[in-house]
Amino acid sequence: MTTIQITEAERVLMEALWRSGPLTAAELMAAVKAVEPWAEPTIKTLLHRLMQRQAIRSDRSVVPLRYLPLLNREAYVAQQVDDLVKRLFEGDRIALAAYLADKS
Repeated sequence: MTTIQITEAERVLMEALWRSGPLTAAELMAAVKAVEPWAEPTIKTLLHRLMQRQAIRSDRSVVPLRYLPLLNREAYVAQQVDDLVKRLFEGDRIALAAYLADKS
């Protein structure tokens, strides 16, 4: 399985797309600006990077074009959990579960 690595900033855009589905650039900027004070060029740069990584695509068959996620949220979460288990728990999911149970 190919993994797509995204930054925390890119994840903010992905969360908006996962939550709302396809969005125009203006809709996406409004959604992001509600949680982050980023300027338009910053958001456009993040969109470009996500397209390069094939985490999103643009639908040019409609005007204005819409951005939609290619990276599934569930797959992203699973990838992040796997990375966490490998980095912090030597690949042992039971150790992660025990840690979480101990902390709750």
